[in-house]
Amino acid sequence: MIASASAYAGTVTGTLLGPSGLPIKNGTLSFTLQQAGLMVGSGSVVPVTASCYTSNDGSVVGLPNPLTLPSTSISYGSGSLAGGIYYVQYAWYVNGTATLPSPELKVQLTGVGSLIVQPPASGLPAGVTGMIVYAGSSSGGELAQGQTTGTAAYTQTTPLASGVAPVTANNSTCSIAFNDTIIPYTGYNVSLTSSSGNAYPGWPQAWQLNGGLAGTMNISNGAPLWNGTVVYPQPILSQPLNHGPQSISGLLNMTGYDLLNAGAVGVGTSTPSWALDVENGFINTSNGYLFNGGAGSFGNCLVSNGTAFIPGSCGSNPTLYYQRMQSVGSFLAQEPYLNFSGNFSASDNAPAQRTEVDLAPTGVSAGSYTNADITVDAYGRVHAANNGPAIPTIEPLVITSGFCTTGTGAYAQCSFTITWPTAFADGNYALTCTPGAVPGGALTGLFVSNLTATTFQVTLQNGSASGAQATTISRLNCMGIHP
Repeated sequence: MIASASAYAGTVTGTLLGPSGLPIKNGTLSFTLQQAGLMVGSGSVVPVTASCYTSNDGSVVGLPNPLTLPSTSISYGSGSLAGGIYYVQYAWYVNGTATLPSPELKVQLTGVGSLIVQPPASGLPAGVTGMIVYAGSSSGGELAQGQTTGTAAYTQTTPLASGVAPVTANNSTCSIAFNDTIIPYTGYNVSLTSSSGNAYPGWPQAWQLNGGLAGTMNISNGAPLWNGTVVYPQPILSQPLNHGPQSISGLLNMTGYDLLNAGAVGVGTSTPSWALDVENGFINTSNGYLFNGGAGSFGNCLVSNGTAFIPGSCGSNPTLYYQRMQSVGSFLAQEPYLNFSGNFSASDNAPAQRTEVDLAPTGVSAGSYTNADITVDAYGRVHAANNGPAIPTIEPLVITSGFCTTGTGAYAQCSFTITWPTAFADGNYALTCTPGAVPGGALTGLFVSNLTATTFQVTLQNGSASGAQATTISRLNCMGIHP
C-alpha cells in the first residue's frame, strides 16, 4: 500500500510509549481497512492492509530496523579480501533513506578470499529496495561497502573501502492512505505488536486518519480513535449521497485555488436569494467584486433599490486627504479626535456642510473700552496702539566716598566729579543733590554744574571768615531726571 498509494498518502508521525511509559522499540503497526475502497483522484483500489513500524526510540517509521544477524558465507580461492577478523552489519534502504543497522556479526577469514552476505531467511520487508552492507576491521567501525537490489546477495571480493558510517536515526516515512481520501469513507483497525510478536495491551484500536492527500497525523498527541459512528472531522465529499448538504466547523483554506461554479452564496443566511446574499457582514467592493461578470464603471458603487444592494451611481469620486496636525512644523501624534479649547467657538454649518471655528468672544463690545492710545475689538484683540507720552528716565545715586575738603579761608571751595553708573541720553536732565551730615564746621553751599550724559561736578563751600575752617561731607544723595 505504501508503494502503490504514496502519491495520495498522508504521513503518520509521533512516538509510541508502552504501559511502563518507555518507548516501544521496533514494534509493528498493522493497518486493516474496515471495508475496501477507492483512492480519491485516481480511482485505484486501496490495499486493505498496510504496515508501519517503530524505531529504537519509539518513533513511527516506514521501514523496520533489521533485528537479525547478517547471514554470511566465505569463498576461498576467489577475491582479494585479505584474511583476518571482520565485523559485518546491514540495513534496509529505499529512495535514499536507510534504516538503523542490524546487530553486528563477527566473521573470520583464515585466508584470502571473498565475504558473501545473504538477505535474511525471512526475506525483505514490503517496500524495501534492498540492503546496504557495512563491514570493518574493528567492532563499531563498520563502513558502507555496497548495496543490493531485491533479494540479491552482496559479495565483498576486494579490500574494505572507506565508505560512510551507518545512520544514527531511522528517518523513513510512514505513509498511508488517509480515510478522508478513500471512497467510501471508513476507518482502520490498527494492531501493535512487539519485536517478538506479542500484542500490547489496549490494542487493536479503531482509528480514523483525516487530513487529505498530504496530511500529517502526530499520534504523540493521542491516537485518532473512531467508534464507527461519530466521524470527526467529517470530510467534504465531491459526490455526497443524493447531493445532501454538508458543513464545515472551522476555516476553509483553498490554498490559492479558485471557487468555481457556485450558485447562490449566502453570508449570514442559509437561504440566499441572490448570487451573493450578504445579511450578516459586509462586501469589500474594492477587492474584485463583479456584477454580471463586469467590473462596473468609474463612479459606480453598491446602492439600495429597496430590496437589495445593486451597482449604481454614487457620484464623482471625492479627493481624499489624510491630514495630520503639526506644531511649529513638527508632526503631532495622530488621534481620532481634534478638540478646540474654550478660547475657540466651533459650530456646525449644515448648509455649507462644514464646521465653523472662530475665536470665542470676550464679552467686550467694540468701542466699550476707551483709551486714547489703544483700540480693542470684541475678541480682546488690540487693533491699534500709540506710544503715548514719553516716560522720563529717573536715576538715583548715593555717594559715600571721593569727596573733597575745602580750605580754611572764608567761603573756601573745592570741587569733585561724579560719574553716573548708567549714562543719560545727553546732559539735558534735572539734578538734585543733598548732603548728609557735615562733620565739623558749617557748609554754606553745595553746587552742581557741568552736566554731561555721563558725569557732573559738585562744589562744596565752607562758612564765613568768623567761622572758617576746613569742611567736607560723608554722604551725598543725588537724583537725576531726564524728560
